[in-house]
Amino acid sequence: MKKYLGILLLYNLGKWCHQPLITAVAIAWLGYALYQFVRRHGQDEADDTSQNQALLDSAQVKYRYITAAHFEQTMNQLDKPGVLGDVLVAEMPQGRPIGAIALLTTGMLRARQAMVQTGIVKRSDEQRKRAYTPGYDLVSHDYVKVAGQKINLYHRTHLLPFRFTLSEGDNIDGLLFTGTAHLNHGDRPQMNYLMMSNQARVNQLYSIYQNNHYRLVLNNVQVPGEPVGTHYSLDDFEQLATRIILSKKQAETEFKYEASCHYDTDGLIPQSITVNLWDLTHQVLAFTVTLPNEV
Repeated sequence: MKKYLGILLLYNLGKWCHQPLITAVAIAWLGYALYQFVRRHGQDEADDTSQNQALLDSAQVKYRYITAAHFEQTMNQLDKPGVLGDVLVAEMPQGRPIGAIALLTTGMLRARQAMVQTGIVKRSDEQRKRAYTPGYDLVSHDYVKVAGQKINLYHRTHLLPFRFTLSEGDNIDGLLFTGTAHLNHGDRPQMNYLMMSNQARVNQLYSIYQNNHYRLVLNNVQVPGEPVGTHYSLDDFEQLATRIILSKKQAETEFKYEASCHYDTDGLIPQSITVNLWDLTHQVLAFTVTLPNEV
């Protein structure tokens, strides 16, 4: 700012003193300053574009369908049914979600998470509303009032977390299913119980994982110290998976995150979801859990 004030004063001095040389110097100085500003601004934009492209290259997201039979064969198995970067969604021969898989490395997840954090990719309620979510129209009006506010009992729920897929499900059918608020986020609005933060839960799960030789098989999904009947949520395990994957020092460490729907009826809404995280590089199951899809 001081530079431009100096230029202005020099220009006016030349005008007042009727000195064309001083005026010319001021104009030349201004032109050079503007050139430098445009050059720096252009370089900043080029740097931003270069950084964005680097993140896109590292993220390597590819969406593909696989048959329901192929999904059932690979679910619960230590294998790699595609290539790294794939988001694999099972076809729905009966019109209801079957399951989905993300194949990614620590480096890919870092890039995808950075794209979300920097706003290159943004969450969108509108895109999520356009996504095919079987059964949601049957329960979309089920809600309770908490402090005068309507709280839905069911959500359009991701089988794979957004940070793993960068998708709201509007570009590939079968990624979203109808999940309860309890399953999706840990809320039980009918009991006036809303999950403000689940960091304590995630910390607890990660501690169990570490103390059990970096493996977690959770048979009792009830959350200690919380209202009777309250179980862990998908968000709890999505954050746990994120923490485990990002804890690896080697960016090339490979993982398979998979989620499968289970049905006890012919309906469109699953009764439970199984989630597994496989460390493909070290050939181990990091965690497995089956969560009920109940209010």
